[in-house]
Amino acid sequence: MTKSFEAQLKDWADLTNVSLKYVAVNAISDVLEAAQTPQLAISKGATSFVEGKIPVAESELINSLQVNEGAKGPAVYETALLGFEIGEVMRFSWTADYAYRIELGFVGTDKAGRTYNQAGRHFVGKNAARFSQFVAKYAAEVRT
Repeated sequence: MTKSFEAQLKDWADLTNVSLKYVAVNAISDVLEAAQTPQLAISKGATSFVEGKIPVAESELINSLQVNEGAKGPAVYETALLGFEIGEVMRFSWTADYAYRIELGFVGTDKAGRTYNQAGRHFVGKNAARFSQFVAKYAAEVRT
């Protein structure tokens, strides 16, 4: 039996929403996975660093990833994205006290009197800037 035009449009809209969700969830996941890619911190013996990777001295920073002011953990985004719906707003943040300084760098003396000249690691910004690249990758998959 042939579907009505209205039923065909509904099928197309449903498929479009599934495709949009696939692209969005995978692109967001790729950004967060890249931002959570660890590298040994200079304070733990590394002699250099790669911008875009999160430095790990202990585990406080990498474990401080939080979704929507709720759950925290290194891969909490994976679970959160399972329930994501198009149009929903999700907020991801690193809540360790020093996360902002690690991201952007810090030159000067802190409250404890320690002097720093630390370059930013840009583990968030470098990867967030790749979001369009990830979207294009998954949109191409949907089109094929």
